Amino acid sequence: MNNYKSYKGFTLAEISRLGILAQQEIPNRVWNDKKLFPLPQGARNGFSKHAAFTLAEVLITLGIIGIVAAMTIPTLVANYQKKQTLVKLKQTYSILSQALTMAQVEHGDTSTWDVSGIRGGDALDPNFPKEEKLTDFSQKYLLPYMKVAKDFGYTTGSAIGYDGRYTPISGKYYNNQGYMFLLSNNVYVNVAFSGRCTEYDDDGSCIARKFGNIVFLVDVNGFNKPNTMGKDLFYMQFDVVEKKFSMMGSDTDRTALLNTCKTDSGSQFCGQLIFIDNWQIKDDYPWY
Repeated sequence: MNNYKSYKGFTLAEISRLGILAQQEIPNRVWNDKKLFPLPQGARNGFSKHAAFTLAEVLITLGIIGIVAAMTIPTLVANYQKKQTLVKLKQTYSILSQALTMAQVEHGDTSTWDVSGIRGGDALDPNFPKEEKLTDFSQKYLLPYMKVAKDFGYTTGSAIGYDGRYTPISGKYYNNQGYMFLLSNNVYVNVAFSGRCTEYDDDGSCIARKFGNIVFLVDVNGFNKPNTMGKDLFYMQFDVVEKKFSMMGSDTDRTALLNTCKTDSGSQFCGQLIFIDNWQIKDDYPWY
C-alpha cells in the first residue's frame, strides 16, 4: 500500500472496515492530496486546527460545566454577599460614630444637648412629640456631619417605598417609623427612640415605658430585599447619657449573642456578634 491508487479496488464498506489500519498506514501525502481529500483553509498535516466534537461530547461537556456551576456559584454568591454586608456595615458604623463625635466637638458634651424630654423622660408616651424630637435630633446632631444622598424626614417605610423589616424565622413584617435618610453609600438609616418597659399589668402586657437609647436601624443594601434582621438589617444605638455609640447588645457575651441572634426576637443583636468577631461573619453565624 504505497499510494492511494492501491485502494481504488476497494468499496467504501471495505475501506470502512479497515478502520485504524487504514489511518495508520496511509501516508500523510495521501490525505494531503487536495484533489482526493480537499482540506479546510488553515489545515495542517492533514488535520484541521479546529477539531470537531460529536453532539454527545458537547452535551457531556455542558453537563459537567452545569454541575460544577451549580456547586460553585451559590458559594461564590454567598461569599460576595457576606463581603458586601461586612463592608457596608463597618462603613456605616464608622460614619454614624464619627458624625456623633463631630457633633460633640461642635455642640459640647451630650449632657448639654437639646434633648430635653428625651433623656429619662417618658419618650414613648402617646403624647410625647416623637416626630419633633427625632427631627430636631437628626437635623442638628447627625445630618450635618455625614454625606446624605436623600433625606426623607420623619415618615414611615411604606410612605417612601421601603418594604419594612422582617424577622428571619417567622418572616413577621413591621412597617418602620422614624426619621429616615439614605447615605451616599446607598445604606438606608432609620432613626428612632428605644424604650424599655418599666411596668406590666397582671396579664404581662407593658403599660409603661421609659426612654432607653436613640437607635439606628441600618439596611446595608438600601431599599433592596430581603430587609431581614441579621441578613441585611442591623441595629446600632447611641446612649445620650453615657455618650456611648455601639451595636445593640454591646454588653452581651458571644455565647449569649450567638444563641440570641438565632431567634426572631434577638436577631436585632446580630450586628454585635459580627462586631465582636472583628467584623467577620464566621461559620457559626446563623443567617449566611
